[in-house]
Amino acid sequence: MSHTVQQPAERTVSLILEAEVTTDLDTGRLTLIASTDHHMSDLDEVSPARLRGMVAAARKRLAEIERLANEHEARVLSQLERAA
Repeated sequence: MSHTVQQPAERTVSLILEAEVTTDLDTGRLTLIASTDHHMSDLDEVSPARLRGMVAAARKRLAEIERLANEHEARVLSQLERAA
């Protein structure tokens, strides 16, 4: 009897969060800016509350990345056990 192991579909989980406090050279006004894009195409001024929301969303993505690592580890260990 032959067992075919079906590989799971590839998944990609990424996380980008950049934040910076800048100073307007003309007015001296401090500005909080943030982006969640590799190319910073969404770079914009944000409120501290909005940035905290972005951080909360990033934490969820980090949990998803950790789950991906755990799932992969479990699959690899399972394959090693079957091969032994």
